[in-house]
Amino acid sequence: MKNINEDLLRRCREQVEADKCAAVAMRAVTRVGPMQAGMDVDAPRKLPYAFSVDLKEQGITDQGQSLRCWTFASLNPIRQNMARTLDMQNQGFELSQNYTYFYDQLEKSGRALSEAIARIEEPLDSPDMLRLLRQPVADNGQWYIFIDLAAKYGVVPKSVMPDTQCSPDTRYVTRTLGDKLRLSIKQMRDDYAEHRSTERLEALREKALEGVYGILCRFLGLPPTAFTFEYQDRKGQWHCLENITPQEFFRKYGGMSPDDYMFVIHHPSKKRPFMQTYYIEDYTGKAPERPCPSILLNADLPLIKKAVIAQLQAGEQVVMGCDVAKQSSKPAGYMDARLFPYEELFGTDLEMSKEDRILYKGTCGTHIMSFSGVNLRPDGTPDRWKVQNSYGAGMGIQGHYVMSDSWFDEYVLSVVVRKDLADPALREAYEKDPVPMSMKEWY
Repeated sequence: MKNINEDLLRRCREQVEADKCAAVAMRAVTRVGPMQAGMDVDAPRKLPYAFSVDLKEQGITDQGQSLRCWTFASLNPIRQNMARTLDMQNQGFELSQNYTYFYDQLEKSGRALSEAIARIEEPLDSPDMLRLLRQPVADNGQWYIFIDLAAKYGVVPKSVMPDTQCSPDTRYVTRTLGDKLRLSIKQMRDDYAEHRSTERLEALREKALEGVYGILCRFLGLPPTAFTFEYQDRKGQWHCLENITPQEFFRKYGGMSPDDYMFVIHHPSKKRPFMQTYYIEDYTGKAPERPCPSILLNADLPLIKKAVIAQLQAGEQVVMGCDVAKQSSKPAGYMDARLFPYEELFGTDLEMSKEDRILYKGTCGTHIMSFSGVNLRPDGTPDRWKVQNSYGAGMGIQGHYVMSDSWFDEYVLSVVVRKDLADPALREAYEKDPVPMSMKEWY
């Protein structure tokens, strides 16, 4: 308790008492909180909900109390492509996030058990084993996880595998799977201590995954291996896709092949130069082999924005990751780098550059959404962006944010863009051999 002395306390109190602005801010913040007290009142005028490029969407979705935003955002362009390809009359067509979630949790469970086998001789209190045991499985993710799942398992309409009670509130699924995986890891380590056999470990791993599969079925339902999908086109004609597999449904109508896209990040750092590719290190210690959607290309903002605009102009939404909680209002639906001038409100320095915020962990990826529009000035440069969220139609402006271009600069961290529409310099840089990057460094 010696780090705060009486002299420091006296100076702090005298400063606040002598500052008339501090008294006004104190009354406002204590009564209504910092967001109500500090939000720029001119935001609605500065950020109108109107865009020169505005894509037709298939309706707003709701991820509930889960961290599955990456699935919802990644499905947005696919369901848009399907509605266009099939000429659907229904403008609220939705794909099953529950189906993707089922296989995501199954794959992550398998990966956790594989990592436990790879670390079978490490002590339980090693940093990597403690990390694995604290969170064997989670429901958060990235586009490159989704696209691998879609390529392997396909997608299905939401009517074929609808949400269950636990789909929007995944904590019970996570807890139960965590308990099962910890028990399975213990059983594998006990068996290895007795028999020293990696072959037995693989058999135990498969047995554990049978249990995981059963748990997921009870929480989420049994995923279909084939289904029939009936719909009306815009002329009112009835169509039936009979006995189609999820994989066929995705390949024929999804309009998204993993090899056609690049995962581009904006990670300003002296350590990580632009126009270089990276991969996130994992327990295998191996670099990914191409084609691989998890290769990250670090690029500067002008090239990123150019690629995003080109894709929107081509009629396709763009999946993007960002630090959503900073300088944004979910109730109002506005995002602007100066939406909340907190330095003035609190009377002290608070701001850092994007590079420094990333380095000092003040900015990291917290949410994934999709761009569905942009407003371009006469010279072709953007001044605001339309962002489709997955928190229901009651959030923000009809389920959307209006993002200023300044917010894009400061808090957008990644986008998924088509290679054929991107600048040649981006495509060329994407082919470079990737170098390793720690997940702790990126997030």
